[in-house]
Amino acid sequence: MVLLDAATSIVPRLQHVFDTCYGIAPAGFHATMYCDDRAFKERVHGELRAILLPWLDALFEGHRLLLSNFVTKSTGEAGVMPPHQDWTFVDERFAASYNVWIPLVDVNSANGAMSLLPRGHRIPLTIRGTDTPNAFDRVDADSRLVEISMSAGDVLVHDHRVLHSSPANHGDADRVVAGCALAPTGVPILHYRQVAEGVLERFTVPERFYTDHTFGADHLAASAGSPVPDRFSQPRFTERDLPEPVEVSRHRVRPAV
Repeated sequence: MVLLDAATSIVPRLQHVFDTCYGIAPAGFHATMYCDDRAFKERVHGELRAILLPWLDALFEGHRLLLSNFVTKSTGEAGVMPPHQDWTFVDERFAASYNVWIPLVDVNSANGAMSLLPRGHRIPLTIRGTDTPNAFDRVDADSRLVEISMSAGDVLVHDHRVLHSSPANHGDADRVVAGCALAPTGVPILHYRQVAEGVLERFTVPERFYTDHTFGADHLAASAGSPVPDRFSQPRFTERDLPEPVEVSRHRVRPAV
């Protein structure tokens, strides 16, 4: 986990994209990839990419931006995101992919700040995709997660394997975050779908898959291509499998951009 110092110079531009594309946050928890309007997803991705990519290229060598989204919480009791890992984007035995999370408002425990499991990337391999079970559904992990309060424009970067969560937004305004997924260049981009216990389909997908596909849809977008059979049994963790609690130091980096 790395917390970058504020990217305040791009926040007004990100906010303008949100205002023109959304105006207000949809009810509860929402991400652009939940929309079934491909043209809308392409617009959001394209406009965010144009802002984020030059900034990210100055920070990350040998990585590419796969997906950019707004991730929002409206005010109210809805919108709790329980502990989970993000999708698998690469073969995590050999490579890692990352979530980049930029709140456009100050975030804390009152309005939906993210909490993460320190050293969570060291947990044994899981595969996350369409219809894959949550390896942590038997674990009460909340006491192990550390809340990351952030100012508008701070940038949180974490491995997609890291367990994370966020509470409901009890503030007085929408919680709006611009986020994107990064993966190494030259590494196949993957998506998995579970079809039976211990039986997966593995897809090598193009970047357009993430705007073609609607998260949670019953079928994958055609751009996923043809699957390759794979076998993997998702572990089912208990609290004993989680890393021991550690004191977290926030590694701040001031980008030279």
